[in-house]
Amino acid sequence: MDVIAEGDPGFKRTKGLMNRNATLSQVLREAKEKEEIWNSNEVTMETEKKTHYGLLFDEFQGLSHLEALEMLSRESEIKVKSILNSLSGEELETLKVELEQLKEAFSLAEFCEEEEEEKKGKKYRPRMDQEVSDQAISRE
Repeated sequence: MDVIAEGDPGFKRTKGLMNRNATLSQVLREAKEKEEIWNSNEVTMETEKKTHYGLLFDEFQGLSHLEALEMLSRESEIKVKSILNSLSGEELETLKVELEQLKEAFSLAEFCEEEEEEKKGKKYRPRMDQEVSDQAISRE
């Protein structure tokens, strides 16, 4: 049979629990409160860990990378225009067709739809101006 001595590890804690005269319901209530606090802390830590693209954009200097990409785009556009200006005839036509295919492959659908809507508006604008002028109504 083992005897518990006052020097045993954990004895002071057990003795403290026994001296408090706590009932089982109080102990369970405290344990539940501790668990709720721990769970709420865990949830807040998880939400803090979730990354936001805005934060990542700032953290990894996204603006400077975006500006660098814009500069590369402008430089590439200038190079393409200079090559197009130096070509003529059939070579020019084949290159234009290839460039148009590349443009279609890399363009985003939502931007294309917006461009088409703008073109439709430009297409009907002269007709609308003519109808308005026929009716002698000012557009303003």
